[in-house]
Amino acid sequence: MERSPFLPLPEGMVIGQVEITPTQLTVEVISTQPWARCPECGNLSDSVHCQYQRTVHDVPCGGRAVVLRLRVRKFVCRTAICRRKVFAERLPDLVRPWARVSNRLLEELKAIGLAASAEVSERLAPRLGMTVKAPTLLRYLRTIEDPPKADVTVLGIDDFALSRGDKYGTILINIATGDPLDLLPDRTAEAVKPWLSTHPEIQVVSRDRASAFADVRIVDESCRIRKRYLPRLAPFATEMALSLPNPEGRTCRHSK
Repeated sequence: MERSPFLPLPEGMVIGQVEITPTQLTVEVISTQPWARCPECGNLSDSVHCQYQRTVHDVPCGGRAVVLRLRVRKFVCRTAICRRKVFAERLPDLVRPWARVSNRLLEELKAIGLAASAEVSERLAPRLGMTVKAPTLLRYLRTIEDPPKADVTVLGIDDFALSRGDKYGTILINIATGDPLDLLPDRTAEAVKPWLSTHPEIQVVSRDRASAFADVRIVDESCRIRKRYLPRLAPFATEMALSLPNPEGRTCRHSK
């Protein structure tokens, strides 16, 4: 069997044997690429040194867990100045180096982890034909790259309880999108000012009326919006900001 619509594989990889049990599909996957690129120097090599078997878990199929037995080759690098004489071929479209789960299974586990807590995901995953431990899932989630940073023009500042009645922090929100921007470990204007100094594009600040934030100013102090409840003001902050022009080209309106 070379290809299967139920187990799509990248170009240059074919299916060898398939072992079926009531709970698992074990699939032998063979790489047929005639050459591989050395990860050290980047040169191509077609000189096969040896081969070995690599076990990788994949997304479930038909209610059964899927395990890939990859037949991976090692090549000899013929570049004289390269420090790596023997290297294993990379399969970036299927699995990352040294990973034990395929790229598509990794993305599925991340999606579950983002939708629920790590412990809940650990209990839910077996019902979906997958297996993962909570610490491992947290490690996967930490590898997710931050979204591209966008300019923030309307900023919301509020506090949250780290320990109710004892210790509070500050949450910063992009009101235009509703996305959280940062969490600060303290509820003071001094904790907010360094963050504001690195974002001169901010035009409006909607802040809590707590005395801790009384001294919060944007860089040129051209505008500030006070509020009692941030969620109540948030939908109107942008409209309020655009209502009155000022000499600097920014807009503001103070609410009491």
